[in-house]
Amino acid sequence: MFEIQEIQAKETYKLRHELLRPYQSIECCKYPGDNDQNTRHFGAFESGIIVGIVSIYLNLNQQLDCQNCWQLRAMATAESVRGKGYGKKLLKEAELYASTQKSHCIWANARKKAIGFYTGNGYAVIGNEFEVKDIGSHYLVFKKMN
Repeated sequence: MFEIQEIQAKETYKLRHELLRPYQSIECCKYPGDNDQNTRHFGAFESGIIVGIVSIYLNLNQQLDCQNCWQLRAMATAESVRGKGYGKKLLKEAELYASTQKSHCIWANARKKAIGFYTGNGYAVIGNEFEVKDIGSHYLVFKKMN
């Protein structure tokens, strides 16, 4: 059994480092906007241990025709729990928060290997593949909110 909880930015750094930026310093895991008033961070916990994370920021994307945009960042789950629904629950929690903020859309720079996860959860791929320096291939994904 697992649960989703709102967490502090600093609680995301360990998994951000291990899963998303293992070849960079832990300092690279502290993102601009982490401590902004509107930003929220969520963790998936299994037996009291954090095994998944997602952060959501109020952040306009110039490529999208959308006001009140929210950006997902640092979406990750430990390999040991992948495929068990933790990522989907984290995503839904972030979307729920954005909807309470009257979001018109949510977007993310999604890693190429995660595209199936996002499209399976209602996100559309926008544009062509692009490279994020020192990280890898990504696509812009977007979901219109109701």
